[in-house]
Amino acid sequence: MASKTALTTLRREIRHDNAGRKARNARENKGTTPPFPVHTAEADANEAEKRAK
Repeated sequence: MASKTALTTLRREIRHDNAGRKARNARENKGTTPPFPVHTAEADANEAEKRAK
């Protein structure tokens, strides 16, 4: 039979591993990229002007 200390330590480790699990799953499923477009037409035009000079 395991000691009370060993059981408590195991339970703490399990609790620590599971903390934030829902948030991690949500980030994995939805992603962390912002919902707005990163490359807009204006940004591409500005970059083309910079490269032309």
